[in-house]
Amino acid sequence: MINKMKLNHISIFVMAALIIGCILTCVKTNYAQSLEADPLFLEIESIYRGDKDYKQLPFETEDPYKRSKNGPTLKNVIHKANKEWLKKWIDNPSAMIPNARMPRLMLSSDDIDAVIAYLESIADSSFPKQTWDAGLLKPEDDMTDDEYDKMDTLVSGGKAIWGRARCNICHPVKGKGGAVGVGPDLGAVAEKINRDWLYQWIKEPRGYFHETQMSRYRFKDDELRKLVEYLMQDWDFKPEEDDEDEDEEDGGAEETITVEETVADEATEEVVVEEPSIVIEGTLAERGKRIMEFNRCFVCHEIEGISELLPVKKQKSVAETNNEFEKLLNDVRCMTCHNIQGNGGPFAPELTHEGSKLKGDWIKGFIETPDIIRPLLKQMPKFNLTSEEAQTGADFVEEYFVSDEFDLDAFANVNPTEDEINKGKEIYAAKGCKTCHTISEGGIVGPNLKRVGDRMESGFIFFHLKDPHHEVPDAIEPNYNLSDEEATALTHYLMSCIDKK
Repeated sequence: MINKMKLNHISIFVMAALIIGCILTCVKTNYAQSLEADPLFLEIESIYRGDKDYKQLPFETEDPYKRSKNGPTLKNVIHKANKEWLKKWIDNPSAMIPNARMPRLMLSSDDIDAVIAYLESIADSSFPKQTWDAGLLKPEDDMTDDEYDKMDTLVSGGKAIWGRARCNICHPVKGKGGAVGVGPDLGAVAEKINRDWLYQWIKEPRGYFHETQMSRYRFKDDELRKLVEYLMQDWDFKPEEDDEDEDEEDGGAEETITVEETVADEATEEVVVEEPSIVIEGTLAERGKRIMEFNRCFVCHEIEGISELLPVKKQKSVAETNNEFEKLLNDVRCMTCHNIQGNGGPFAPELTHEGSKLKGDWIKGFIETPDIIRPLLKQMPKFNLTSEEAQTGADFVEEYFVSDEFDLDAFANVNPTEDEINKGKEIYAAKGCKTCHTISEGGIVGPNLKRVGDRMESGFIFFHLKDPHHEVPDAIEPNYNLSDEEATALTHYLMSCIDKK
C-alpha cells in the first residue's frame, strides 16, 4: 500500500513538472513571437543587468546586430571583387574562407557565368573611378627605383594611418588582431578587392551597404590613397589585374596620384543609379537571375530585381535624419562596439548612463582625439571628427545618457585635505588596485587611472566604488564592500589624479 502511495506521489510530481515545463515553454515561445517582452523575462533581465532608468531618446536607434539581411548587398559586388575571385567564391566558398557561412550551391561553370552576367547587369555603370599612378600598379620587380621609392613612401604612410585609426581592433590580418572580430581578415584583400571599390568603401561605407558596421573615418584624399596602397601592396599582396593596367595606360595615367571628378560628394550617402540595367528575357543575365531566385540568394542578400521577393527593412537615410547626434551615431557606427539602452555591441563600455559618469569637457576631447585609457586592442579609434561634431556628441551624451541614481553634486564643493587624499591613497594600495589599474605604475587589465580626476564625475566614482557591479554585472572588478568613509577617501584620492600640466 505504501509503495503504491509513493508511486502515486511520484506520478503527480512528474505530471506537475511536465505541466510547469509546458507553461514555461509557452511563455518562452510567446516571448519570442511577441514584439513586447514578457514581464517574467523583463524581471529576470533586471535582476541580471540591474534596473535601468532610460531617458527617452529623440530618435530610434538602429541596432547593427539586428540586420534584415545577413549578407552584404550585391548591387555593386562586380565592382568590389575581381571576376576570377568571385567565380571561385561562388563555386566553393569554404575553399576561399574556411569558416564561410555561405553554402556551396554546386553550380556548374556555365551557371556561375550566368550569375556573373546578372551581377554585371545590375551594377552601377557610373561607379566612381580613380586615376592611379601606373608605376604603382606594376609588380615590384618591374618598378624603377623612383617608382619603388614612391610606393614605399605611400605604404609607410598608409601603415601609420592604419595604426592611428586602430583598424586592427576590428580587422585581423592573417589571423592576428581583430579583438572585436566584426570585420573580415584583410591579410589577402588584394587578391579579391579592386582599388576603386576599396577607395570608395573606406570613404563612404554606407554608400555601398547601408547596414554595415564599418565606421566612416573622414580620411582626406591623400590619406585614403596611402591606406589603399598599404592594403594593396603590403603583406606580399598580389599586383593588380592586367586589364586594370591596360585601362590606366589607355587613360594616360599621371605620374602622381590624382582624383577624378567622379568621386561622390561626402554629403551624399550613396551613389545614385541613373540608368538601371534591363535584363532581357532569354539572355545569359536572365538565366543568372533565375538561378539566384531558385537558390534563394535573396534570403541573405539584397539583390536588385530579386529582393522584392523578400523585402528589405527600410533604413533611414541621412536626408531623413533630423537629429545631428543620430547622424553622427550612424555615421561613426558607435553601436558596433557600444551598447545603448539594450541595443548594440558588447565590446566597449555601455553608453546608456555615460553622461552621469564622465565630465563634458573630457567627453568632447576624447571623441575628438581618443586617449589611451584601456588595454591594448580595446582602444577607441580616431574618427577624424571636427571640433563641432565632437561638441555635438558631448552635449547629447550629457543631456540624454544620464541616470538619476548618481548624485553628481555630492562632492561638488568638497575640497579634501592632503591627509584625506593620502588616506585614500593608502586604501588604493591596501586593496591592490594597482594589480589591474595604472596611475604612476600598475597593471593594464583595467582602465588607466592616471588622469581619472579629469575624466570622471566624483559622484559616480563614489557610487561605483560602493557597488562596482551595479552598472556592469559581469565586471571583473571585485566588490570590496567599502564603508562610506573608505569610499569617500578613495574618491578624494582618485579625483586628485589629474593632468598637472
